[in-house]
Amino acid sequence: MVEWSITVVLKTTVPRGTGGSNPSLSAHKFRSPLIFSGFLLFKCIYAKENLKTNIMKSFKSTAWLLPQPVLIIGTYDKEGKPNAMNAAWGGQWDMHEIMISLGSHQTTDNLAVNPEFTVTFATADTLVASDYVGIASGRNTPDKMQKAGWTIEKAPNVNAPVFKEFPMTLECRVKQKIDESETGYYLVAEIVNILCDEKYLAEDGKPDVEKMKLITFDPVHHTYIQLGKSIGNAFADGKQLK
Repeated sequence: MVEWSITVVLKTTVPRGTGGSNPSLSAHKFRSPLIFSGFLLFKCIYAKENLKTNIMKSFKSTAWLLPQPVLIIGTYDKEGKPNAMNAAWGGQWDMHEIMISLGSHQTTDNLAVNPEFTVTFATADTLVASDYVGIASGRNTPDKMQKAGWTIEKAPNVNAPVFKEFPMTLECRVKQKIDESETGYYLVAEIVNILCDEKYLAEDGKPDVEKMKLITFDPVHHTYIQLGKSIGNAFADGKQLK
């Protein structure tokens, strides 16, 4: 690529500056060989630096699927005490089902005695408490939910808590536990119902995701990133290329 750049400059440069094929060079009079050599060197370095930007760096296999959600899972224990945990490894399993990868937590203890739970989505406004419930365990922090400071109500369709500070909540029921062991399992659950605060509805009456200020988890640098504005229309914009 560097050699090619030199060749092009040599062929298209007209020292007299009277109408060469390269408009960016034809206006210059290279009266000094030293100036001309310096110009060639600049072109070579510029081409080389441009090549560097296209180099792909390899990384070993790790959990860097992007973007990752910030899910807050709400459960009750056998005494009816609420708990919440933060999970990122989850997604849509089927049209009416979700999947979440769970380690061994107070949440899995609760699901063993009560197979119903809620899932909500962390926002910029709930970030601090959402992170807190992911680093504090209900097994050894009895006042965990008090510290989180959320308003808690029982869900209308499942035996699980709803945290009122969040825009939208899925009411769920366990359907299957895959590869269950003492270290956790993959949870497949039915979406029984979806609740959405009316102030987060769009003009068409459906949830307005843009209003919610949802956040995603960056597994590379362990940060949270707020989602931005809508930039296109799914199943529509791509038709321009047909």
